[in-house]
Amino acid sequence: MNGKSFVISGESEKGFSLSFKSDRETQELLLQKEKYFKTPYIGRHGWVSIQNPDREDWDELTYLIQEGYLRAAPKRMVKKWNELNTK
Repeated sequence: MNGKSFVISGESEKGFSLSFKSDRETQELLLQKEKYFKTPYIGRHGWVSIQNPDREDWDELTYLIQEGYLRAAPKRMVKKWNELNTK
């Protein structure tokens, strides 16, 4: 992926956190929900984090991580993914 990150996990005294790359519109929508917050330092670039996600959060997180991947992936990989997933 040419050194481009799309998801970062971490652990602290507060527990497990997950951060992912998003676009500005998605970031704004997610920040309206209590469980999401702007990722420190890189939030201005669209990154969003969640602390200690619950089991029910993972369907949404799977989609958001996939979207983050598609933002960071080379164009040829995105094209191939779109071809495989639009049938």
